[in-house]
Amino acid sequence: MKRMFYVSRFSRPLSKRDIEQIHGSAVRFNSQHGVTGILVCLGDTFFQVLEGKRAIINQLYHTRIVPDNRHFDVICLKSESGVSQRMFPEWDMRVFDLNDEAEALPMAFRQMLSALLESNYMIAQYTQPSILKMLENGVNPTTVKPRKKHVTVLFSDIIGFSQFAERLNPDDLIDLVNRHAQICIEQVDKNSGQVNKLLGDGVLTYFTDRGTDAALEAATGILKEMERQRRSARDGSPHQLLFAGVGLANGVAYEGNVGSELKRDFTILGNTVNQASRLESLTRRLNLRIIMSEAVVERASPSRNFISLGRHKLIGQSAAMEIFSLKSFAPLNIEKLYAQIDEMLSRS
Repeated sequence: MKRMFYVSRFSRPLSKRDIEQIHGSAVRFNSQHGVTGILVCLGDTFFQVLEGKRAIINQLYHTRIVPDNRHFDVICLKSESGVSQRMFPEWDMRVFDLNDEAEALPMAFRQMLSALLESNYMIAQYTQPSILKMLENGVNPTTVKPRKKHVTVLFSDIIGFSQFAERLNPDDLIDLVNRHAQICIEQVDKNSGQVNKLLGDGVLTYFTDRGTDAALEAATGILKEMERQRRSARDGSPHQLLFAGVGLANGVAYEGNVGSELKRDFTILGNTVNQASRLESLTRRLNLRIIMSEAVVERASPSRNFISLGRHKLIGQSAAMEIFSLKSFAPLNIEKLYAQIDEMLSRS
């Protein structure tokens, strides 16, 4: 069996009758499928424990619970596989509405539980999706052994960021960085990639070795979405000059826990990651928006319009390598862009 613990937030105020309807629907489904558990309501938060056959719990969570528009921010706190004994064998679904004053729970304990749930939501905002996925699958991330894997790495950062950072006010600078990060995260997630970390104005992501075409779709999606962003930005906004460079590399990377008990990251590292970063940096010198390694081209669909940029020796690499770009993106005059950024910032 499988046991899952999750929390979520009400998407709208829920009445006592709404809670009763949720309870009734859960009891009907659970009794037919051998699922037991509890549902706790506190403030605008649900806390639920589900237990039953693994396939049924997965189906229930992904097809009924997560899509339910009565709540949002659904986060799996913990998942246990190989469960032999139920915690709640007598309850198809028992509801504890702690917002009901009739519930005999001391106020201090309610406040403590509410604070605990709130802190969990805040922590989840700073946690990469792959870690949340491990928790959902019943894996303790701190116990995962380092592993070698073949990946396609996509790295993107903002062109002209140093100019923006020197002269924009903090709110406008963070807004610009957040917009770039949002575009990258949405496109990578849409194409089944993993966002590994945000590095200042940079975004480090990766895809499985078979996901090279998906990585290219994400890369082109990022550049096209940024073009739409520039067109829709108000006059005088730094978003009118928001351009990014994208570098892609394919090869071996190492994934695992890095750090100490005080600060730990579950990350990827290695030469492939370094290559993606160096290729992205090279976009400035070659007046391009996207550059990739030969290994990416070899694993991509032949229908894509690649153009060879010749052989270049990247910083930190022992030998020169052939690199490529896409014909679908016109060259970008970097010096002209830098001058436009300077002019805009001078006016503002």
